[in-house]
Amino acid sequence: MERIGRVIRMPITKRNGMQIATIEYDTPEADLCSIKSTDSRSGCASCGGGCHACGGGSKDGLLVVQGNIVDALNVSGKDLWIGNKVGVFISEKAARFQGLCAVGIPLVLSMLSFTVIFLQTHNESLALAGIVVGLAAGAAIAFGISRILKERALPQIVTVYE
Repeated sequence: MERIGRVIRMPITKRNGMQIATIEYDTPEADLCSIKSTDSRSGCASCGGGCHACGGGSKDGLLVVQGNIVDALNVSGKDLWIGNKVGVFISEKAARFQGLCAVGIPLVLSMLSFTVIFLQTHNESLALAGIVVGLAAGAAIAFGISRILKERALPQIVTVYE
């Protein structure tokens, strides 16, 4: 899936020569809700919903997407500057991988630690503490994977429009 956007922050050049730029999509924010910001139950009841209903929402997202702002890897071979219009592509496989790392690993580890501790001790309070430990360990593993494989999982800038 390819979206059009503009470079809003100067690209960061990594040691391997790759550029990571911050892109703001030209698409309205209501069409690009990130996982964290899709909850329209909070806010005022008279609003039409969406990510930023009644202007009360923030641009915080769970993955690399924050509202309509995304970090993307420049694979176009052209130099980028602030204000450049670009085409950003993200594969479904990369999006699923990010979801698995951000949500799946901590969830599985918390369930596993709860089950193991409860079966060993038959104590609910220790088992609930196991959920916290599992979530913390899963989040640490997810952040580690994200740091190691960041360039592979990022959306890619495939087209730079003049």
